[in-house]
Amino acid sequence: MRARLTCITIAASLLLCQAVGGCNFGDSTVHLTGKVTYDGKPVPRGTITFSPDTQQGNSGHGSKAIINDGTYTTRESFGLVGGPHVVRIEGFDGIAHGDNSDGKLLFRAHEESYDLPMESGDYDFEISTSTKKSR
Repeated sequence: MRARLTCITIAASLLLCQAVGGCNFGDSTVHLTGKVTYDGKPVPRGTITFSPDTQQGNSGHGSKAIINDGTYTTRESFGLVGGPHVVRIEGFDGIAHGDNSDGKLLFRAHEESYDLPMESGDYDFEISTSTKKSR
Protein backbone atom coordinates (compact mmCIF):
# COMPACT_ATOMS: atom_id res chain seq x y z
CA MET A 1 0.00 0.00 0.00
CA ARG A 2 2.82 2.40 0.88
CA ALA A 3 4.57 1.77 -2.46
CA ARG A 4 1.33 2.54 -4.32
CA LEU A 5 0.89 5.78 -2.39
CA THR A 6 4.48 6.78 -3.19
CA CYS A 7 3.89 6.08 -6.90
CA ILE A 8 0.72 8.17 -6.88
CA THR A 9 2.50 11.02 -5.08
CA ILE A 10 5.38 11.03 -7.57
CA ALA A 11 3.01 10.93 -10.57
CA ALA A 12 0.93 13.79 -9.15
CA SER A 13 4.07 15.84 -8.48
CA LEU A 14 5.33 15.34 -12.05
CA LEU A 15 1.97 16.33 -13.52
CA LEU A 16 1.80 19.44 -11.34
CA CYS A 17 5.37 20.38 -12.17
CA GLN A 18 4.71 20.01 -15.89
CA ALA A 19 1.41 21.93 -15.69
CA VAL A 20 2.96 25.00 -14.07
CA GLY A 21 5.92 24.95 -16.44
CA GLY A 22 8.55 24.42 -13.78
CA CYS A 23 9.94 21.26 -15.33
CA ASN A 24 11.21 20.62 -18.80
CA PHE A 25 10.79 17.03 -19.92
CA GLY A 26 12.58 17.18 -23.24
CA ASP A 27 10.40 19.71 -25.02
CA SER A 28 12.83 22.40 -26.04
CA THR A 29 11.66 25.96 -26.31
CA VAL A 30 12.64 27.71 -29.50
CA HIS A 31 12.88 31.43 -30.15
CA LEU A 32 11.98 32.77 -33.56
CA THR A 33 12.93 36.09 -35.09
CA GLY A 34 11.87 37.29 -38.49
CA LYS A 35 10.22 39.67 -40.86
CA VAL A 36 6.51 40.19 -41.44
CA THR A 37 5.56 41.76 -44.76
CA TYR A 38 2.27 42.63 -46.41
CA ASP A 39 2.37 42.75 -50.21
CA GLY A 40 6.16 42.99 -50.04
CA LYS A 41 6.29 45.88 -47.54
CA PRO A 42 7.21 45.62 -43.84
CA VAL A 43 4.22 45.63 -41.47
CA PRO A 44 4.80 48.77 -39.35
CA ARG A 45 3.04 47.57 -36.15
CA GLY A 46 1.11 44.51 -35.06
CA THR A 47 1.04 41.24 -33.21
CA ILE A 48 1.83 37.67 -34.12
CA THR A 49 0.33 34.84 -32.07
CA PHE A 50 1.59 31.25 -32.20
CA SER A 51 -0.94 28.63 -31.06
CA PRO A 52 -0.05 24.93 -31.09
CA ASP A 53 -2.14 23.09 -33.68
CA THR A 54 -3.75 20.44 -31.50
CA GLN A 55 -5.52 18.92 -34.52
CA GLN A 56 -2.06 18.00 -35.83
CA GLY A 57 -0.89 16.66 -32.46
CA ASN A 58 1.07 19.64 -31.11
CA SER A 59 0.33 20.18 -27.44
CA GLY A 60 3.19 22.54 -26.65
CA HIS A 61 2.72 26.04 -25.32
CA GLY A 62 2.10 29.02 -27.55
CA SER A 63 3.59 32.49 -27.68
CA LYS A 64 2.90 36.03 -28.80
CA ALA A 65 5.24 38.69 -30.16
CA ILE A 66 5.02 42.33 -31.13
CA ILE A 67 5.66 43.37 -34.74
CA ASN A 68 7.59 46.62 -34.95
CA ASP A 69 8.91 48.02 -38.24
CA GLY A 70 8.34 44.68 -39.97
CA THR A 71 10.21 42.49 -37.47
CA TYR A 72 9.27 40.31 -34.52
CA THR A 73 11.07 38.19 -31.96
CA THR A 74 9.72 35.64 -29.50
CA ARG A 75 12.79 36.21 -27.31
CA GLU A 76 10.96 39.14 -25.74
CA SER A 77 8.08 36.83 -24.79
CA PHE A 78 8.07 33.15 -23.86
CA GLY A 79 9.40 31.35 -26.89
CA LEU A 80 7.45 28.35 -28.16
CA VAL A 81 7.66 24.67 -28.92
CA GLY A 82 8.25 24.00 -32.63
CA GLY A 83 6.03 21.94 -34.88
CA PRO A 84 2.54 22.56 -36.26
CA HIS A 85 1.02 25.89 -35.19
CA VAL A 86 -1.83 28.15 -36.16
CA VAL A 87 -0.28 31.59 -36.60
CA ARG A 88 -2.44 34.70 -36.33
CA ILE A 89 -1.04 37.99 -37.62
CA GLU A 90 -2.62 41.40 -37.12
CA GLY A 91 -1.03 44.36 -38.90
CA PHE A 92 -1.48 48.10 -38.49
CA ASP A 93 -0.16 51.15 -40.36
CA GLY A 94 1.74 52.50 -37.32
CA ILE A 95 0.22 55.98 -37.55
CA ALA A 96 -1.31 56.85 -34.19
CA HIS A 97 -4.99 57.80 -34.23
CA GLY A 98 -6.32 59.10 -30.92
CA ASP A 99 -5.95 56.39 -28.27
CA ASN A 100 -4.77 53.80 -30.80
CA SER A 101 -0.99 54.04 -31.05
CA ASP A 102 -0.82 51.15 -33.56
CA GLY A 103 -2.90 53.00 -36.14
CA LYS A 104 -5.37 51.68 -38.68
CA LEU A 105 -5.78 48.03 -39.57
CA LEU A 106 -3.86 47.11 -42.76
CA PHE A 107 -5.67 43.80 -43.32
CA ARG A 108 -8.12 41.51 -41.58
CA ALA A 109 -6.45 39.16 -39.13
CA HIS A 110 -4.47 36.60 -41.12
CA GLU A 111 -4.57 33.07 -39.71
CA GLU A 112 -2.81 30.11 -41.28
CA SER A 113 -1.22 26.78 -40.31
CA TYR A 114 2.57 26.56 -40.34
CA ASP A 115 4.99 23.81 -39.42
CA LEU A 116 7.46 25.85 -37.37
CA PRO A 117 11.09 24.79 -36.96
CA MET A 118 12.24 22.72 -34.00
CA GLU A 119 15.32 24.92 -33.55
CA SER A 120 15.68 28.63 -32.85
CA GLY A 121 16.28 30.84 -35.86
CA ASP A 122 14.75 33.12 -38.46
CA TYR A 123 11.25 32.56 -39.82
CA ASP A 124 9.60 35.15 -42.09
CA PHE A 125 5.91 35.62 -42.86
CA GLU A 126 4.61 37.16 -46.09
CA ILE A 127 0.96 38.15 -46.29
CA SER A 128 -0.38 38.84 -49.75
CA THR A 129 -3.80 40.07 -50.77
CA SER A 130 -3.92 37.22 -53.30
CA THR A 131 -2.98 34.42 -50.89
CA LYS A 132 -4.37 35.82 -47.63
CA LYS A 133 -6.41 33.37 -45.57
CA SER A 134 -8.74 34.56 -42.80
CA ARG A 135 -10.61 32.52 -40.25
